Amino acid sequence: MKLQNMKRGETTEQITLFNWAENNAHILPCLSLMYHIPNEGKRTNGAVLKAMGLKSGVPDVCLPVPSHNFNGLYLEMKYGKNKTTKEQEDFMAALRQQGYKTAVCYGADEAKAEIMDYLQDPDKMPLSKCLNAPWINGRCDGVPVVGHMFSREPCRNCEKHAPTKAEATLEANMAAVDGTFKRPIITAIVNLSTGEPLKGLSLGETLETINQNLALLVKGQQLTVKQSAAVLTVAMEAYKRAEKKGD
Repeated sequence: MKLQNMKRGETTEQITLFNWAENNAHILPCLSLMYHIPNEGKRTNGAVLKAMGLKSGVPDVCLPVPSHNFNGLYLEMKYGKNKTTKEQEDFMAALRQQGYKTAVCYGADEAKAEIMDYLQDPDKMPLSKCLNAPWINGRCDGVPVVGHMFSREPCRNCEKHAPTKAEATLEANMAAVDGTFKRPIITAIVNLSTGEPLKGLSLGETLETINQNLALLVKGQQLTVKQSAAVLTVAMEAYKRAEKKGD
């Protein structure tokens, strides 16, 4: 809905919020479950609606998604100097007793922040960065790390992330390798690209250690010679970048 001809208020802020949710549902699919509870305003058929279950004090917006030990999130939208009524405060208190999180938000921006905070996984990239990352054909290019071969770790662990060329090469050639061996090698290569060698080793010694581990995987038939060479090529590029940074 176009907002340019509407006076700014709770209605326009709520429309802005739902436009934002619709535009970002490809990143956070649960946003498509968010809905408005139309309890506001005067109605000519109020008695009928009340008989059908309309209740005073119910918050404006519901996100029926469990997160952080809450059953769901309810938002009461306000704008300007508007305050919550006693009915609204009482209803939100009752919701909290039932395991729901509630919040009063003055405007769409506060509501967005509340929703992202509610949905944020502490072990993953901040959602604000994910929403601002470049998305192409439903895949995220990751939060840019200028001059690096690899995206940030939370991006690499995201199922919607479009891998960089180096990431794709490692994943394609080490797909059959047991995770016990795979993870340390990939971590060593990623860290090497940022100039961080293995503990107690130089950059060159780290590269040689990676090469030796790849040789062991070839010997153990977890990698072919061709796959090992592809992974080592990425490791050598990481080493060159680290050396250049050290100059």
